[in-house]
Amino acid sequence: MAMNHAAPVRRSARLDQWNEIVGDTFRGCVVDADRTQFDGRLATHHFGTIGLVRIKAQPSRVRRWQSGMPPKRSGSVFLHLQVGGTGVNIQSGREITINPGCAALCDPDRGYGVDFVTPYELFVLDLPLSSIALAHPAFDLDRAAGLAIDPHRSKLLISFMRTAWSQLDLLATDADWRDCIDRVGLDLALHAIGQSIEPCASGAPAELRRLVLVYVREHLFDPELRTSSIAQALHISSRSVQLVFERLSTTASAFILEQRLSHAAERLRTERGGVSITQVAYDCGFSDSAYFSRCFSKSHRVSPRDFRAGRRDQAF
Repeated sequence: MAMNHAAPVRRSARLDQWNEIVGDTFRGCVVDADRTQFDGRLATHHFGTIGLVRIKAQPSRVRRWQSGMPPKRSGSVFLHLQVGGTGVNIQSGREITINPGCAALCDPDRGYGVDFVTPYELFVLDLPLSSIALAHPAFDLDRAAGLAIDPHRSKLLISFMRTAWSQLDLLATDADWRDCIDRVGLDLALHAIGQSIEPCASGAPAELRRLVLVYVREHLFDPELRTSSIAQALHISSRSVQLVFERLSTTASAFILEQRLSHAAERLRTERGGVSITQVAYDCGFSDSAYFSRCFSKSHRVSPRDFRAGRRDQAF
């Protein structure tokens, strides 16, 4: 199936050039393959919250971060969604075979590899770790990396992503539809992860993380919510709260702001009349509507007013 022209395709029949293409998309990646019969194609797309990379290539041995590590954590989680062909996903001492319809969870900031033993097609779904943590407070990426996703849910997720990819031309001109695809795709991924991975987290650090994130989720719209108030409410130190968010590659203030802006965007998208933008800001925990507008414009690349009116195509 040809890749949609709305997502420019980078293609190469030369292994050295293919390594440059892959390295631009996945820093620290090195690909080894048969130089005489190689062909690879790669395209990327961002729906909003989630990113998607589509790859079709010949049998390859892929390794990432085998020498050195990223300068800082990305705050992302990868799902390797196998569309066609067979590969072996390797991370954290685990090796799992991924056939068409299978998926594996990957920590992109630690060493990993995939051995594609046949010509293959793969989606790499880039998810925000913060969204996973808020939905599943016991989730621990250190322990979950390299595990397989429930195959029934991975097949549904792959089907959805293939359909969304085939409609990129429409999504380029319809902001509401694009936002819907982003929300549904993220929700499907979160459910797949929750069903497959969450039981692996246990112990005191996981319980502390769960307590902190549940508290934040339940008090998200409290304007006084911050590191110190979380620590005081849970009878722990501020440093303990900071460490929870450091493990998520963020800070408490950035995490809270991101989640409030997400809720505000949903309100503006669905309530286009009757409720003022100032009221939406206050309802979502902002005590200053001007500050809300600045943060929203920076995050969504359009003002709250333009976002509500559906003028969001410039952010595509």
